[in-house]
Amino acid sequence: MTPPDVPVSDRTATMMTAREAVRDRPTDEAVSPSLEDPVARGASELIGGPPGRHAVLPDRRTWWTPVRVLLALTIVVCGLGYAQKSTCRDTRNWTHEYQYTRMCYSDVVALYSQEGLKDGKVPFLDYPTEYPPLIGATMEVVAAVSHIAPPQKPVYRTENGEQVIDHWTIDARSALFYDLTALLFLCFAVVAVVAVAKTAGRRRVWDAALFALAPTMVLHLLTNWDIVAVAFGAVAIYAWSRRAPVAAGILLGLGVATKLYPVFFLVAIGVLCLRTGQLRAFGRAVAATAVTVAAVVLPTYLVAGYFTGDHRTHGGILSSLGSGGWFGMLDGHADGAQNAVARFIDLNEHRPADWDSLAFAVQWLAGAYDPGWFGGPHLIVIVLATVGLAAVTAGPWVRARWAEAGDDDAARDASGGTGGASTGMIDGVRGTTLAVGAAGWLVVVVVTPVLLTAVRDHGIPVSVLNAITMVALLAAIAAIAALCWFAPRRPRLPQVLFLLVVAFLVTNKVFSPQYTLWLLPLYALARPRWRAFLVWQAAEVYLLFMRFMHFIYNDTNGVRGVSRGWFVGAVALRDLVLLVLAGLIVREILRPELDVVRASGVDDPAGGVLDGAADVFGPYRRPTRRVLVGEVIADPSGSGDLWADAASDAAPDVATGADERGRPDEGGGGGASGPPDEDILEPGALFRPRRADPEPQ
Repeated sequence: MTPPDVPVSDRTATMMTAREAVRDRPTDEAVSPSLEDPVARGASELIGGPPGRHAVLPDRRTWWTPVRVLLALTIVVCGLGYAQKSTCRDTRNWTHEYQYTRMCYSDVVALYSQEGLKDGKVPFLDYPTEYPPLIGATMEVVAAVSHIAPPQKPVYRTENGEQVIDHWTIDARSALFYDLTALLFLCFAVVAVVAVAKTAGRRRVWDAALFALAPTMVLHLLTNWDIVAVAFGAVAIYAWSRRAPVAAGILLGLGVATKLYPVFFLVAIGVLCLRTGQLRAFGRAVAATAVTVAAVVLPTYLVAGYFTGDHRTHGGILSSLGSGGWFGMLDGHADGAQNAVARFIDLNEHRPADWDSLAFAVQWLAGAYDPGWFGGPHLIVIVLATVGLAAVTAGPWVRARWAEAGDDDAARDASGGTGGASTGMIDGVRGTTLAVGAAGWLVVVVVTPVLLTAVRDHGIPVSVLNAITMVALLAAIAAIAALCWFAPRRPRLPQVLFLLVVAFLVTNKVFSPQYTLWLLPLYALARPRWRAFLVWQAAEVYLLFMRFMHFIYNDTNGVRGVSRGWFVGAVALRDLVLLVLAGLIVREILRPELDVVRASGVDDPAGGVLDGAADVFGPYRRPTRRVLVGEVIADPSGSGDLWADAASDAAPDVATGADERGRPDEGGGGGASGPPDEDILEPGALFRPRRADPEPQ
């Protein structure tokens, strides 16, 4: 598509010059963020502005390589995260809402006592922890070391000739547990940032700075144990980018055994592998993930105790082998008691809507305001649905007019000089879009007051909430899969990963604040732009502040803090920002020329076998052509074997002079310009250097 012939503004000209400077850099040289991002460009003015096309950059042999700079930034940010919550490491301060007014609340400190770690209890064996097995193992390892510190002791004073407690010493064990956990999290954060930098590739290594410098890393690094799963997920993507599907599957399995969300990585990989025919690599990754999850969860299930509440009533299955009755314990229940691992699943199944979820916001909204026809919530829904309908229907029309203005001559040539057939097809698409949008608008407007009234009168039963959550998630996954299948160009893997995780978080009944860490490495790889990123981070900071202020409001019976409406508004704002980010990524999927990663001359650095692969199935598949002794033999893609890996070599198309990736033939003629890239033909090793991508044309 050619843009309309209109004068280019100064800002556009500046951006074009910056993009030219990016493209003119050598293939193995890192792209400077100040050349392509307005925020980075403005920040670079503090040190003289972005480098010009002929600037002499520092010697590559300097010790301060980009990865080492990123490591230093990560250490600084993690240090700030430790300092931000350090006052809460002393449990004596947890009075009068101190942990909320200082925004230093941390599950690391709170659960050390609540999970029985302080008393030497082992997760799953002596206490039914609410987390997956690897988090319980992490907690236990650190807690075992923290017992070398002295316990908390009373300090006495004499009053009227009697010894009375004056105060307590600091709980050194709890403080050491926090310190060691912070050190461990620093290691995981460093591993995750390096993995993101390596996945982005040498040209875009600085994209990992969005992860390393994220404000939410300061606020949530020590909120919970999520950084462990984030590190497993980041390294899994790196392994996949190095064409090591088994290693990626093992790491994803460890991630799933830590937090469940990495399972969506397999969904994204599967959809993209189906389009490119790389299903053998996908199958290996799935098998490795399943085996790893079983290797972690099954032994834990066999040794875990059986509990009634928090009281252990039975030993594990293995300990009951000699006494009999173990066969009846395999279903996770024994005389009313429940296996600790099964209890983790049962707890999440029966858990109501959590604080930061949209379901919680809907429940509050239905009870706080009139949910009937033309009540406050209904009017807001009507306005939002109308704006959405206008955007959905007007967007294709604007793009069509843009294309018609720029490609008027080409359109006339394609239609025999009249353009009637093309115009009729466009009008049909417009009419269909308008009809579907109007039907959706009508459904939303009519159903909203009925649903809100039912919620006000009856609430949302947990079983109904689970069903709604599941249906909404499956619908979102189906929409994302359709986008991947019908997009004019195969989306990049991180783009699909970000969309899937956002869909899971927004539709889920639990959206804890620290879950935002899941999205940081995905966004850094999917859309490395600072402006929207900082808006999102500001929304997260605002939400956390409102969350703590509302907790103060609840604890003080409304004397201090903010009411629930302010908190729910912050939740809605955060979710709206996430949806906007997802919409921007969808826009870049549909219009790849807007994708800053592909504009820098690469295809999909995180894609592994997907990087540069042609479509084998789907509406945009192309027949593979191979040159053999001067002959052109058409080889239908896939060769009839769905699970056979598609040929990933970029064999030139003799008829068009273009290779499988749509790039013009370097040789300039219609024949082959040289042998295919040998590095693409082999799966490769995990740590082998990635091939250099060719210069963009």
